Amino acid sequence: MPDPDLTPNLAPTTGAERVAEGERIYLSALDKANIPIVLDWLADPDVNAFILAGHEPMSVEQEEQWYDDVAASATDRVFEIHVADDGRYIGNLGLHKIDAAHRHAEIGLFIGSKPDQNRGLGRDAIVTALRYAFDTLGLHRVYLRCQPGNERALRAYRAIGFVEVGRERESALVDGRYRDHLVFDLLEDEFRSRYGG
Repeated sequence: MPDPDLTPNLAPTTGAERVAEGERIYLSALDKANIPIVLDWLADPDVNAFILAGHEPMSVEQEEQWYDDVAASATDRVFEIHVADDGRYIGNLGLHKIDAAHRHAEIGLFIGSKPDQNRGLGRDAIVTALRYAFDTLGLHRVYLRCQPGNERALRAYRAIGFVEVGRERESALVDGRYRDHLVFDLLEDEFRSRYGG
């Protein structure tokens, strides 16, 4: 267990190194060569319906800038999700708003590869990222926000062990309508009692 008096390790990752390995996936650093794949995924309404970042199309230049901003950020760690068996790139996962003083962060992900949705790979990616958050970054709490209509994600979050702790009313303007977000969190000791380590 990390020393609680130490500042979390927020050194950025570089290249295609494996940052963390799950049962069926691994997380690696973002690779700009995959931007065209990401833009295709984000343009698909089936993929972007519940993404909290919004639905506005992005240009290659805007996405490259976002990658650069994330790489320079002291409070964000964003990873690619790959299938362990064949290295196939299937989506992204991020730990955002990492707060070293209070030891918490927000997690978010999307599986852009539609054939790889509903196969438990997102769940594996989240559990892998949680282990990274608690073991490597020394965090105490990880939270997330989810739209109430995203039933598939809500089932997964609850199955992982996230606890619903509140609702942000009309907190996002999506497709001309204000939408609520449900807020969930998971504490380090809850994670360890469920997943060990």
